[in-house]
Amino acid sequence: MRWDRPPATEAGGEAAVAVGGDAMAPIITNPTMHNTFNLTVRCEEPPPAARARNLPPGVPDFTGRASEIEVIEREALVGRHGQHSVTAVVTGKPGVGKTCLAVHLAHRMGAAYEDGELYADLRGVDERPALPEEIMARFMQALGVPETEIPGDTCLRLDAYRRTVTGRSLLIVLDNAADEKQVRTLLPPGAGSLVLVTSRNRLMGLESVHRCDLETFPTSASLDFMRKVVGEDAVDREPRDAQRVAEFCGHLPLALRIAAIRLHSTCNMRMSDLARELRDERDRLEALKAGDLAVRAAFNLSYRKMGKGARNTFKSLAHVPGADFGTGICSAVTGLEVRQAAKMLRKLVDANLVEQSEVPGRFRFHDLLKVFSREKMEKGPADRVQGDRRRMLTWLQRSALKAQSTLGGVFEVELPDSGSAEIDSIETAAAWVDSELLNAVAALGVAEFYDAPERVVGLALALSGICETVGRWSEWETVIDAGARAAGEVEVRSPTLVFLTARANLARYRREFSEALSCAEDVYAGARATGLPASIAGAANLLGCLKMETGQTDEALPLLRESLSIYEKLDLKHEVGKVLYNLGTIHRAAGETEKAIGYFERDLTVCVETMDESGAAETLNTLALAYVDMGRLRKAEELQREALKKFSKILNPHKISMVTNDLAITLRRQGRIEEALALHLKDAEICRDVMNLSGEALARSNAAEALHRLGRKSEAIEYSMTARSVFARLGDDQRLAQAMISHIPILFEGGRIEEAVEGAAAAIETMRLLGDVKAVVSAHQVLAREYEVIENWDESLRHAMQSLEIGGTALTPYERAATCGLALSAASKLGRRSEVAHCVSILQEAFAVDPSLRGAFVRAFEGEAELLAL
Repeated sequence: MRWDRPPATEAGGEAAVAVGGDAMAPIITNPTMHNTFNLTVRCEEPPPAARARNLPPGVPDFTGRASEIEVIEREALVGRHGQHSVTAVVTGKPGVGKTCLAVHLAHRMGAAYEDGELYADLRGVDERPALPEEIMARFMQALGVPETEIPGDTCLRLDAYRRTVTGRSLLIVLDNAADEKQVRTLLPPGAGSLVLVTSRNRLMGLESVHRCDLETFPTSASLDFMRKVVGEDAVDREPRDAQRVAEFCGHLPLALRIAAIRLHSTCNMRMSDLARELRDERDRLEALKAGDLAVRAAFNLSYRKMGKGARNTFKSLAHVPGADFGTGICSAVTGLEVRQAAKMLRKLVDANLVEQSEVPGRFRFHDLLKVFSREKMEKGPADRVQGDRRRMLTWLQRSALKAQSTLGGVFEVELPDSGSAEIDSIETAAAWVDSELLNAVAALGVAEFYDAPERVVGLALALSGICETVGRWSEWETVIDAGARAAGEVEVRSPTLVFLTARANLARYRREFSEALSCAEDVYAGARATGLPASIAGAANLLGCLKMETGQTDEALPLLRESLSIYEKLDLKHEVGKVLYNLGTIHRAAGETEKAIGYFERDLTVCVETMDESGAAETLNTLALAYVDMGRLRKAEELQREALKKFSKILNPHKISMVTNDLAITLRRQGRIEEALALHLKDAEICRDVMNLSGEALARSNAAEALHRLGRKSEAIEYSMTARSVFARLGDDQRLAQAMISHIPILFEGGRIEEAVEGAAAAIETMRLLGDVKAVVSAHQVLAREYEVIENWDESLRHAMQSLEIGGTALTPYERAATCGLALSAASKLGRRSEVAHCVSILQEAFAVDPSLRGAFVRAFEGEAELLAL
């Protein structure tokens, strides 16, 4: 090959280019003189070009990013072995350390690229980003191409650039890119190169690249970084304050650096002083400024590059009080159509001013960007700020009403087509609650701060019903408190009674019966004072329900009947259904199963007519329990599975727990013990997740019975004792009594008979005071069976006869037959012919009512020929 060059003095060697905003800076070289004589040089190959090295200096206190570095290095190694170039795009929010990572990687990996490392700041956030052809010229000069040989024509320059870089082994850093077009033309063709691109935009249009979306530091890296900047002593002397500083900085590397610099450079400042200064978010961005480093300035560079629509959306989203948001609330707060709101969110995500949350379709702010957004929002016109906020509050209130109507069927909501979420099914209603309820509850604080109490009351009333329906007890308590405060400032009395009713129901669900009963009595007195029939009926039903659950059945029945009479006159079907359910519950507890079933079936009809999915699910499960009482276990299982399906759609964890527990018991009675145990353990997990201690203890109590049936005796005893300990600590006497009754067999088999008998006596007394005849009867039946096992026939017969006597006609034929079997077995062993004859007559009556019981009885006592002959 012939290579001719005219005589000249040529500069070669290592190129060194200024750091930072250097795209317009001159290229400085360390000159080496070649060919100073007027000679024509002939050779087979051109002399090797200079190895370019123009990286900015690395950061000595670089911290973390080990996983990102590992992945990019692995990709680069694969590229080198596979003879292809690799492009890695590092994106992230302002101040997250994109450039720092890219430069660190370049210094770490640069030696592997024989032809050198090139760096350019593309000035992507400037008013006029660097032109690609400008960067091409700089890179070609750094690679030894004389300025005179670089074409001025754009297309020719691109051709020359590609000829220059093709086939070379280069590491190129394209920092702070504006868009895909700017980057695309600078990517080297062919194999052997690594390109590291950083950008505040996500550059989604770039093809075949490795993407690294840089996140903020984890806590450990934040603290390590501060140790490197200010020293270990400053951080470790006040570790809690250091962690608070890191949290106030949102673990953003730029904010952490500024905070550390301020701590290091301010005389006598301690970490606790800095934490105190950063605590107030209104002053936080101002505090995160040191020299020409400022978090606000970094954010502003990205913000000002956005179009007007995206900027307005960014500001309006500051109103959203919760941790994340979707397109619906974005549409509401901005006044944009949903599709346009979605478009604006995509633009903000691409610019890394908001980020996608773990839930698809949901978005969130970084903490400091939320502060920046609020600053921008508050500088806007007051009428616009107020309009955005009120649109959001209206959307939340209307959407909550629609969700409640869909899930609870309480009333039909007539709302405008716009101004609320698109809710047209149980699934969409449950999804809205799951995604936006926390925003709606947090919005009460916004409404309290800015608006009249009437608006707070309206929003709280809408949210109270939905919180009850989906079992969000913690949020419900917040709603009740806010609503009650606002209602106290409104002259109308009815909202106060509504929130007091809600407080009673919440206490009831939490099994805090003393507080619930006190609230219910206040509600009843207040309703009487208003003279409004509907208020009186609702209060009577509430108080009657609480009287029933605290064992005051004689006082409960008149109240429930009063409520039913009023509601029927007012033709309020949904409320009628609630009272029917409570009446059914009273009769079932009294052992009047047939009558209870009649009430439950009437209530179920009402729930179906009013499209009350939650009420229907509740009634299905309770109806199933009545069928369990009658021994119709398959029917009960069918109803419970239907109830579980409905509650699972509504996403009420407490109701899911309730039905899971009851279904497990039904399966256990069918002998399906392993299935039952799995459900009890699943129930315990559900209750643990929602911090329902009593529910978790109940699940463990029932699991103890299943474990006992499976022969896992030590585990059964452990679960039993744990559950009873929790019930005692919580003061939940009813569930403690239930657990004691169900654990009698465990204690008997463990030889702890005296403990079992004493506990059973206390449990029987508790249930007697509560008016729960069925539980009392069940306790005597269990004792009769256990005494039979140890062949204490006298005690077995005594408890069996007490069960028959106390249960009376309230026992179902199935229960009477089972109890008679126990009594007959003991009486025949003792030779007590009169008791045998009495039991036989009871059995004959039961068989006459339900002939199918005869076969069940024969199977149960197979092998006891003498008893069967009787």
